[in-house]
Amino acid sequence: MSSLRRQVGTKVRHYRERAGLTQTELGELIGKSLETIGRIERGTTAPSLALLEKLADALKVEPRDLLGTGSHAARTRKADPLAQIIDRLAGLSDADLARAEKLLGAVIEWKNSK
Repeated sequence: MSSLRRQVGTKVRHYRERAGLTQTELGELIGKSLETIGRIERGTTAPSLALLEKLADALKVEPRDLLGTGSHAARTRKADPLAQIIDRLAGLSDADLARAEKLLGAVIEWKNSK
């Protein structure tokens, strides 16, 4: 299975849950079946560019937000700790992301105070 397909699927799931939508509701918004949304989220199917645009519009994000971690997505995953962190954060809820941001802020503040 392609890591890009998995990455897109993870992002679609994250933004769908963040929007408070079920797979069925997202499918209805873009004219696709529950099964298609499930395959995209599992990374077994890659959406076309046209479908990626529809997904982004329905989820109120930019298409690039569904493609990964920007310039970091092109790097080798094992060699890029930042991309690994971003991938781990992508699956968190908004509340957990807020906690992670506070923790990160505390770590950076501690580092800068040395």
